[in-house]
Amino acid sequence: MACDFCGSESIKQIYKLKDYQFKIPGEFNLVKCNGCNLLYLYPQPNWEILKVHYPTNYDAYQLKPKSAFTIWNHYGLYRRCSIISKYKKGGMLLDVGCATGSFLTTMKNCGEWKLYGVEKSEYAVNLARKKDGINIYQGEIIDAKFPDNYFDVITWWDVLEHVPNPSASLYETYRILKPGGWVFIQTPDPDSWEAHIFGKYWRGFEAPRHLHLFPRPLLIKRLTDFGFNVKFVRSFAGNLSIIFTSLSYFLDSVGYDKLSKGIKSFTNSYFFYILGFPFSLLLRTANLSSSVLYVAQKSSTKYFL
Repeated sequence: MACDFCGSESIKQIYKLKDYQFKIPGEFNLVKCNGCNLLYLYPQPNWEILKVHYPTNYDAYQLKPKSAFTIWNHYGLYRRCSIISKYKKGGMLLDVGCATGSFLTTMKNCGEWKLYGVEKSEYAVNLARKKDGINIYQGEIIDAKFPDNYFDVITWWDVLEHVPNPSASLYETYRILKPGGWVFIQTPDPDSWEAHIFGKYWRGFEAPRHLHLFPRPLLIKRLTDFGFNVKFVRSFAGNLSIIFTSLSYFLDSVGYDKLSKGIKSFTNSYFFYILGFPFSLLLRTANLSSSVLYVAQKSSTKYFL
């Protein structure tokens, strides 16, 4: 399987990964392209394999997050809406991988928007379609066949790493954005200090749901190649729970089940989020967290594949 970004077939093995979150059986090879440093699962699991790893209790599908996480979740949604409002106040907006539509619902109160979503999970789509004022397409962005130059804003909130065809998806994003339109991409950085410390237990690898992972310089270059002007790249969320969850995965693997369970319970408590907020804010301010936001604008020059 050739690299989706550069076409090289030269790879090196990085890790053998498991679904540490749901403990569903299976092993997945994480490799790095020797041509451009893109990380991806090899071979790529198809949707028939993947859909088992998106159970109904998957975090993004929860209409009512765990009690202690609710405040943090609302804060995260507000920050996403706030950053968009700095660049655009209204228009046509598409959220790719919209899950149950929580972000789109929040955007209703942040300007004059006509809201669209794309989501592959039938379960999540059925929940999203119960919400008023949102147009939902079930499938992938490349299958939706939106018109050229249609949207003012397209968002990819922790979604680009989930798609099997990031290059085609980015090209489609460029095609359906209006000239001067904005794309917002939040995705984990596999070159972060968290990834280096925790290795294969890093929460950001999230096999097999994360099919591709993008080092910062690589994604910046790829966006530029497609004709985007990259305006902003910086740590966007300093989520301390990623660090503690990664630690719990490691403890599980070495037989410290009770300690791992205690850490997981702690990360779901109000005390954890109160205690962790200053540290998370510090990580974000220092540009050191593994969650990175890319803000780019469509240029007026047409790009050809």
